[in-house]
Amino acid sequence: MDKKQEIIDAAFELFSIKGDHLSVAELARAVGIKTPSLYSHFESKDQIMEVMIRREIHRYYECLEQEIIMVENRSCKQAMQRIFDFAMEYFGESKQLRFWRTMPLIANEQNKSIFRQLIERQENLYIQRMKRCFQRGLENGEIRPDVSESALDLYFTMIQGVLDIMPLRSIKPNQNGFAANVFESYWKGICAEPSAQKGTL
Repeated sequence: MDKKQEIIDAAFELFSIKGDHLSVAELARAVGIKTPSLYSHFESKDQIMEVMIRREIHRYYECLEQEIIMVENRSCKQAMQRIFDFAMEYFGESKQLRFWRTMPLIANEQNKSIFRQLIERQENLYIQRMKRCFQRGLENGEIRPDVSESALDLYFTMIQGVLDIMPLRSIKPNQNGFAANVFESYWKGICAEPSAQKGTL
C-alpha cells in the first residue's frame, strides 16, 4: 500500500477513537515511521485531517448515491426502507459512527467550514431526491393523502435517533430486528390502506 494512503487510513482509525486529539507522533507510530518522515508526505496534521475527512465524506455520499440509484424504480416504501437500512449498515460499524459524531468537533475552523459546506451540498441533493420519492408515494396512493411532508422530516429524524442510541446499546442497529421494527412502525403511521394504492414507483 502507498505510504500516503496508509497514513490516511491510520488517521481515520485514530480519529475515530481520539478525535482531534490524535498526535502526529501517534500517527507516525501507527504506520511504522519516524515523525519527521511523516512530513515528507504531508505538510501538517491539519492537511492530513483535511484529506482524510474529505475522503470519508466523499465515500459516504458515493455509497448513498449508489443506493438511491438502485431504488429509483422501486415503490416508495421499498426505497425509503432501503435507504434506512443502508444508514444502519454503514453506521453499524462503530468507527464510522464515532467518526461522523466527532467530525463537527475538530478545532480547525477553516477545515470545519469546508466540511460543513461539502456535507450541506450533498445533504440538500439527497433530501431533494427523497422528497421526490415521498411525493410519488403520495401520488400513487402508498402514503395517505392527509400525511404532510413533515413526515419525511420525521423519517430523517428517526434515522438519526436510532443511530444516536446505538452507543448505549450492546447490539448493532440491524441486529434482533430493532431497526426493522422501528421502520415498520414509522411506515404503518403514514401508509394508505392497500386498496387505495394505485401502483408502485
